[in-house]
Amino acid sequence: MAIYDAHAYLGNNPNWAQMGLPVPLEAEGWVEMMDYSGVDGALVAPPGVGKPDYFRPDMDRIARGIKRYPGQLFGMCRVRPREGKKAVDELRFRVEEQGFSALKMNTLDDDYRLDDRKLLDPIIETTVRLGILLYFHTGDRHGETCQPKMVGDFAVDYPEAYFNIGHVGYPGWTDQIVPTLKRAPNTHVETAGVFLPALLQGVIDEVGATRVMIGSNGPNSPIELPHVMVNKYMNKLSAEQKALVVGGNFRRVLRLDKASPESTGASHPKGRR
Repeated sequence: MAIYDAHAYLGNNPNWAQMGLPVPLEAEGWVEMMDYSGVDGALVAPPGVGKPDYFRPDMDRIARGIKRYPGQLFGMCRVRPREGKKAVDELRFRVEEQGFSALKMNTLDDDYRLDDRKLLDPIIETTVRLGILLYFHTGDRHGETCQPKMVGDFAVDYPEAYFNIGHVGYPGWTDQIVPTLKRAPNTHVETAGVFLPALLQGVIDEVGATRVMIGSNGPNSPIELPHVMVNKYMNKLSAEQKALVVGGNFRRVLRLDKASPESTGASHPKGRR
């Protein structure tokens, strides 16, 4: 059973020193943790919010990891939408030149809202054309600016792309998850920092196991916790369903197996590399 982490961090976070981790955390350290924890691959983003360096040193660090550990480390880039064309160019560079597989959007990075379509549509449209996954932080103390239903609005407008609703809208916005997933079949959720089997089982009961991926929020949380939670404590799920949640859905939405559009629920964007 392949195990993939859909939301983790790699880079320079001084707080990690208190956990006994090297700072900055390089790709080699991440792969060592994966080997120890039984994780086959991880989608990693730069840590922190709204960094003055615009995350660029950590994205370069991730790019080196992608190159050194292909098939194990996958990059999730971050941009600040208020940079306008500069943000679009940064996104294209990270994907086309460095092989990043996803874009992470957190409204705290640049003090915006997900329903500010005038600001965000150029970023989203570029991401869709590049054919990569769109990830949105939802929930938390600033959850009013990044509600799951706002992600659903994007997903309805761009049915050819995959959208990931981070943290299952937790805390505060989990009631929007199932309606959003039902409204937009190209949306998914991931579990980073949310170790609540009953919540996840409820989502799966409503929309199926093909719409949920595990994420660890690692190394802020132990990276083995999500797959242990699913495989050991969610025994209402069949072996096939567990396999989808802990890795199969990740491979599908990142198009690692080059699945056909008909089998994925979303079509391949034109120009997909």
